[in-house]
Amino acid sequence: MKYAVPAALLLLLLTACGGKGAEAGAGPSTGAPAPDASASASRTASAGDPSRGVDDNHVDAASFCAFLTDERSKVEDVGSGVGAQAALAIDLATWLADHPEQQPRTAADFDTAAREGCPEVRESILAATGHGSLKEALG
Repeated sequence: MKYAVPAALLLLLLTACGGKGAEAGAGPSTGAPAPDASASASRTASAGDPSRGVDDNHVDAASFCAFLTDERSKVEDVGSGVGAQAALAIDLATWLADHPEQQPRTAADFDTAAREGCPEVRESILAATGHGSLKEALG
């Protein structure tokens, strides 16, 4: 139960970011594209991108690993698993808002991307949060 607040916070922030993603994709020269057009373009781009993997993971491993690498020292310095988990959840929600092209289906997509691109960074962050997977740490 001690992890319910950070997990609930992440879920709330991810939900809030979902509506922001379509707005962030709008270019200045034209009006905002319809959400369906933006989602369709994202699916089309990811379908042809071999870095997405066989399971069509909608999280780019290189970009996500760059975020995790920057995040590692912050979560390690927090000093508690719950604090590290909260810091990770908040910063991840901010990162997702700033990167609307990242479209994780579930928190397991983060694990897959990190296992592929930066397993040692993933393990360091998991040790700081006290969890065995990013899916567990992010609820």
